[in-house]
Amino acid sequence: MELGCDAVLLASAVTRAHNPVGMAKAMKMAVAAGRAARTSGRIPPRRLAQASSSFDGIITERVRGPREDDSL
Repeated sequence: MELGCDAVLLASAVTRAHNPVGMAKAMKMAVAAGRAARTSGRIPPRRLAQASSSFDGIITERVRGPREDDSL
């Protein structure tokens, strides 16, 4: 589904499915989920990436090796 679409064409997806009723219900839920996501608002754009989690305890010397300033 593309942002700004006015309709979803799914005739073949439904009519050729093993379970057409189930496929139609799934497509309806997918469109509703897409609409809910669109109306929820997006994360504000940033010029540079920003980590959402700290790296503390994840990257250790055993993995990355000692840093150059560790010898001081």
